[in-house]
Amino acid sequence: MRPSFRQAEYPVLLAPAGSPAAAVAALEAGADAIYVGLKGWSRGGAKGELTAGELREVVAASHAEGRQVRVAINTIPRGVERRRLVQSVADLIGWAVDGVIVNDPGILAELRARYPTLPIAASIGCSAMNEADVAFYRDLGAESVVLPGTLSPEELRAAAETPGVLIEAMIHMVEEFIVLGKCWMPSFFRLNPIPLADLGVEGNRLIGSMKRGGAGVCFKVCERPWDLYLSGRRVVQRLLPSRQLSRINELSDILDAGVGVIKLQGRSLSPRLLGPLVRRYRMAIDAWRDGRACLAFDEASLDPSWTVSRR
Repeated sequence: MRPSFRQAEYPVLLAPAGSPAAAVAALEAGADAIYVGLKGWSRGGAKGELTAGELREVVAASHAEGRQVRVAINTIPRGVERRRLVQSVADLIGWAVDGVIVNDPGILAELRARYPTLPIAASIGCSAMNEADVAFYRDLGAESVVLPGTLSPEELRAAAETPGVLIEAMIHMVEEFIVLGKCWMPSFFRLNPIPLADLGVEGNRLIGSMKRGGAGVCFKVCERPWDLYLSGRRVVQRLLPSRQLSRINELSDILDAGVGVIKLQGRSLSPRLLGPLVRRYRMAIDAWRDGRACLAFDEASLDPSWTVSRR
């Protein structure tokens, strides 16, 4: 295996890439490492995943520039899928990927037992929020734990003081109904309902995983227009709000707290939009590292099209 983040020069800027072209854009903009999805095993869906051939090409190109590639295999698989997923990681190791990102505790523990030298990150989908959560995933075998950009520098500092584990902070993300990787609207998911009539109960039982198209489908109702009715008459149509979080102006405090990896969300972004976003954080990290005054960014100027959707 190539050196893990723990052996890297910190802080590491970890950027998303939903395509080979996006990977090139992220690296050219100054990312120290990128994370990608592998087709069939990523929550991002087919739009933000790489084929096996694309992944091998991206890994080779990144390593040629001394950069790293991590693969998000962050679904929650069922039994037969679990065995296939665990076996597929052997291929990833053979392709020299620099680690994987998972969001299922059982998968994490199994991968650690089977591949003891593989760098494994506990995804933001694991919903770690404090130092006790961080210690829990460390003990399961995580090398690093991703925390959300909603935590304060003080909370991040407490987590970073947990021995034997690296803290990653997702400081550019969208706070919406799937913040922390958990849907806030489960009643609107239709996941292969099974009638409960045989139990003498009316209604259906939902089965499957919200995070795996093969086991259950998310219809993304949070991204669809909603109609507001008054006295039976439709008066307006609205989209549910989402708020883009960009903690770049607090970056110095976050890095001073001991965060080792600055992670950006956005595998859905095009190369044209991803490059400027990564460059923005590269400039801020370099200013902090050089001891220069923290750069101030006008958040009002943040391009609305940078908003991350369909992660």
